[in-house]
Amino acid sequence: MPVPCKHQSPRHSKVELPVAQRQLRAALLAAFAAALLVGGPWHGSALAQAKPMPATTGSEADLRKAIAELEGAWNRHDVQAWLAQMTDDIWYSAAWDWYERNKGKKAVRNTFEYDVKNTDLKLEIKRVRINPDGTASVSLRYVALLLPKVDGRYKREDVSDPSFGRWRFEAGKWRLFFFTTDKGWALAEMKKDGLEP
Repeated sequence: MPVPCKHQSPRHSKVELPVAQRQLRAALLAAFAAALLVGGPWHGSALAQAKPMPATTGSEADLRKAIAELEGAWNRHDVQAWLAQMTDDIWYSAAWDWYERNKGKKAVRNTFEYDVKNTDLKLEIKRVRINPDGTASVSLRYVALLLPKVDGRYKREDVSDPSFGRWRFEAGKWRLFFFTTDKGWALAEMKKDGLEP
């Protein structure tokens, strides 16, 4: 390190960086300059080639159709078709799932297969919001109807209002990736997404 002159303060003296640090600094400055040059010789840089978030091509009408298909699969008591309406990372719960036990299709199937086979379902859409990130938020009234029917009437109706779900447009179709029938959790998630009850 050079020795400072008499009139030069030690804190303003020139400090020589080790070779590795100088090379790293030069590489970072080059990368920063490349990021600023749009359309120039750096256009092929990794930063310029970063893919933007994919835009959804699913409409609200498509989303409503997907929700009807989810309901229809349940009412046919077809567990596989019901699960096919969901993403692989689905989080689906009837209670506030603090420990994330109902994440993934296998866990969801284990928890809800009996319900799908032994109840009918009625979903009444209340509000839909397509979010800036391309996902959709849906609040609804969820009615589970206990089978078998006796004299044309269900044994019991279990109502969850509001219930809440999030959908993602994936592989050309809206698919459910989060759902809860727990009122408190539904209200908390709706608030996060700016969806009024």
